[in-house]
Amino acid sequence: MPRPRRTRAEMDELVLAVGRRQLAEHGTAGLSLREVARELGVVPSGVYRYVASRDELLTRLLEDAFSSLADAVEQDIAGITEPRTRMRTLAHAMRTWALAHPAQWALIYGSPVPGYHAPAERTSGPGLRLTRHGLQAAADGAFRTPGTEDDDAARLSPPFVAQAVEELQVEATAPQVTAATRAWTALLGAVSAEVFGHFGPLSPDDGAALLEAALEIHLD
Repeated sequence: MPRPRRTRAEMDELVLAVGRRQLAEHGTAGLSLREVARELGVVPSGVYRYVASRDELLTRLLEDAFSSLADAVEQDIAGITEPRTRMRTLAHAMRTWALAHPAQWALIYGSPVPGYHAPAERTSGPGLRLTRHGLQAAADGAFRTPGTEDDDAARLSPPFVAQAVEELQVEATAPQVTAATRAWTALLGAVSAEVFGHFGPLSPDDGAALLEAALEIHLD
């Protein structure tokens, strides 16, 4: 029997599904449009109707990963108003998603793909969704802010602060931007270290405790 015709939307989702599977099995180096075509049951030239190049597939996978992560986290933090509780919940939701999707986490926060430059006009929006929550938590008083004379030297530069406030559209002071950036760095580092096995094999409880410890240093 002839194969039913698929809609453009169905084909686009199938391209992403194949790309995610290739990413999980072979990493970015294993992404292949020829393999995508084979799995979709189309001739190699036919796949270009749905994805123009390997770089285009990487961009779509980045958009998809950022959006999937943000959707999962925002579902968990919805309705939580206390800023420290919201930030803790956000951190553990990110860890849960990262452990379930290690290849997609690596695409977002791992080593850059050689020769590939993500188009900011497509990836910045999805990529900044969670960062905005982090800075908003700082503006709401979740983190310790640098205030002593010793900490002044460690504050971020005015251009960095201005860019963060402008891009994230959150009203935050320079100390709050510094505090949020410190906490975000600790959060990404703790999750990535667990996902990439830098701590060795960890039990789920140990991984959660290490993340909590990394975050607790920064919470007010």
